[in-house]
Amino acid sequence: MAHTYKLTYFDLTARGEPIRMILSYGEIPFEDKRIQFADWPKLKPTTPLGQLPVLEVDGKPIPHTIAILRYLASIVKLDGKDAKENVVLDIAVETLLDLQKLGFEIMFENDAAKKKEKVEKLKQLLPVYFGKLEEYAKKHNGYIAFERISWADILFVCVYELLANVAGKEAVASYPSLQQVKKNVLAAKGVNKWIKNRPAVQGYDLKQDL
Repeated sequence: MAHTYKLTYFDLTARGEPIRMILSYGEIPFEDKRIQFADWPKLKPTTPLGQLPVLEVDGKPIPHTIAILRYLASIVKLDGKDAKENVVLDIAVETLLDLQKLGFEIMFENDAAKKKEKVEKLKQLLPVYFGKLEEYAKKHNGYIAFERISWADILFVCVYELLANVAGKEAVASYPSLQQVKKNVLAAKGVNKWIKNRPAVQGYDLKQDL
């Protein structure tokens, strides 16, 4: 009997999108439950840790984005083959999470002056982080952790989309090996289908690169 998967998250990409992409990569059918912010206070007490996303597998809830991603990556073979590979993968992922955190800070900043300061900080740090990721991608022929697709590559395209929207596409576009990572991920059958059919993203949308 097939397992059932239900993802509950807000109606935006952010932390939910890499989960949706990994499920789609594995061609795993899932319920994509999107809630409105106005409904969150009522739903919050019913979640395991008072936060989203939550992935339910056969009705059993799993909280925490990274725990969910690691779990799904192991199912669809996007993780490392052994501890040595997984530590390489974790280094790439943690680098991406540092960038994602900065992107989210900008995304949810309402003060215009503070937002501008954070964008400038991000633009100063991007060459350092993307420079290192570019080295990884060049070494692995268009993939970040290994010479095959991993969940770090899927997380990368989600972070890329986020940063293009908060800092401008020109800030992230001039890295040829990372562009190849994006191309390789978007060419994956399940991911390609998901991006084509998902709800539109405001501003820069990965759909533009299909």
